[in-house]
Amino acid sequence: MKSMYQKWLNTEAEWIGAYCRRTRRNSLLKIAPLTLVLSALLFGGIAFLGDGCMDGLLTGVAGGLFFGFVICAFYLAILFVSLRPARYVRKIEQSVQEAGIGEMEREQLGKEMLDALEHEEQVMSYEMWGPNVKGTPARLLITHNYVFQEGSAPYAVLVRRSDIAEIRLGSERKTAVTRGAKTKTYHYFTLYSIGFYRKDRFERGLDGDGLPDTAMGFFQEELRDAAAKRLEESGMRIQALEK
Repeated sequence: MKSMYQKWLNTEAEWIGAYCRRTRRNSLLKIAPLTLVLSALLFGGIAFLGDGCMDGLLTGVAGGLFFGFVICAFYLAILFVSLRPARYVRKIEQSVQEAGIGEMEREQLGKEMLDALEHEEQVMSYEMWGPNVKGTPARLLITHNYVFQEGSAPYAVLVRRSDIAEIRLGSERKTAVTRGAKTKTYHYFTLYSIGFYRKDRFERGLDGDGLPDTAMGFFQEELRDAAAKRLEESGMRIQALEK
């Protein structure tokens, strides 16, 4: 029989897998054909304006289709490699390791996460909208012993509640870059965070005013505040919300 931890990882793979399939299908059926058509029209139009004959138009269309095909093949190859459920599951496993959760504890973790997914009040689901992110599914799970965020950047953040001494809310101005074929666009935005400070900070040579040991990020302040309210309602101590 599969362990509770493995069942949870399988459930996570199914959840993000639905998003991966939807994105791949949209790229294959909409983005790739549109790119081919636009490339053919652009190159064909340039060729026709250049020599004004049908042969030039056909040559331009053929060249545009070839160029579009190369661009689509490159784009789809990167997309299909990155949009694999197994890749996201590895990120979750990495967050489990970073939280210091060993083999013996993982069964409890899996059990609590599976149970939380069946209780609406323990899950806060939302979508990520921001630079380089368009509608990516995300959610926050709060259980008796853990807090888990997935879908943000980093993709997965896991916190053991008993490790935390304090939670602080913060914000920081950030810059993101989106790249086109020959252009770069800079986006300036505010990242709203929930920072977790562990009880053993001083033992590890850290002071109480530095960066948090672990942080969860949100593009919208109202989402961050809603998540903080959920944590407070679950019994965790949080500094007063920013005004």
